[in-house]
Parts: sequence; C-alpha cells; structure tokens
Amino acid sequence: MKRGVAAWVGIVLALAGVACVDTSGLADTPEYSLNEFTVYALPVLLRDCGFQACHGSQERFFRVYGPGRARLDPLEEAYADLDGFEAEISFSFTKAMIDPRNAKESLLLRKPLAVEAGGSGHEGVDKFGRNVYRTPDDDGFLVLQTWVLNYARTQQAAGTPPAAP
Repeated sequence: MKRGVAAWVGIVLALAGVACVDTSGLADTPEYSLNEFTVYALPVLLRDCGFQACHGSQERFFRVYGPGRARLDPLEEAYADLDGFEAEISFSFTKAMIDPRNAKESLLLRKPLAVEAGGSGHEGVDKFGRNVYRTPDDDGFLVLQTWVLNYARTQQAAGTPPAAP
C-alpha cells in the first residue's frame, strides 16, 4: 500500500513541477499564435485589407474577417465582437501567406508593398496607383513584418525546416 501512495505522491509532485515551469519564452502553441495574431496582425489587416471588395470577397485566396469589415456570416452585425471562428479562419488564410523558412519574402509582406519598394505587385492600388504600403517604413507594414518574423521564428523553433540555399 505504501508503494501505491508513494507513486501517487510522485505523480502529483511531477505534475506540480510541470505547472511551475516558465513557458513565457515559448510562443509556438496554436493558442498563443492565434492570440498574438488577433492582438497585433488582425487589426492592421482589418484596417488595410479587410474591405468586402478586397480581402473580404469569397473570390480572393486571402480573406480577412472581423468587426467593421467583411464578416464570415453575412447576417452578422457589422460591428459585433470578433467571432472566434472568424479569427481562426483569418489566421489560417494569413498563415498560408507566410513562408516560415524565408519570412521576409512571404507573400503577406511582398504583395501589399509597392513594387518600387521591393514588393511583388498587388491589384489593391488606390485611384492614384499607389499600393497599400508605399514603403517598408509604413506603420502598418512594420507591424505586419514584426508579427510575420516572430511567427516564422516560432514555426522554426517548432521544427519547420530551414529554407533551401
């Protein structure tokens, strides 16, 4: 009987030890990544890309959903709180635009950036022919770039193979 009690005490202590491990430096869990996305990247994407005619349209490969912009459910009130499923769908589309092995060349960064600033061309120009971000110093671009680089780093830490030379 003592052996059984000792085993249970050992298991409880081991689990308590796991709960005390500092995981603040780990950012590779899906929950953390989704949270980071909704706090940092999604507001910029909604502001700059989430219009119905742009990346709210079902015809687009890349789509962004949220309050004040395109909604996943067309019957959803426009300014209702962000729906968790909308955040997950937007996150999935956004991740598909990132190359974790070569983050700086990801489509999420190249497409909205003006060609003359190193971008790859985007049909989302305004009436003056300007792209979403004219330079890599634009505030929105800097937020997205920081998020993309951090996200890619977490993916590499989780085992994504490095880019080919």
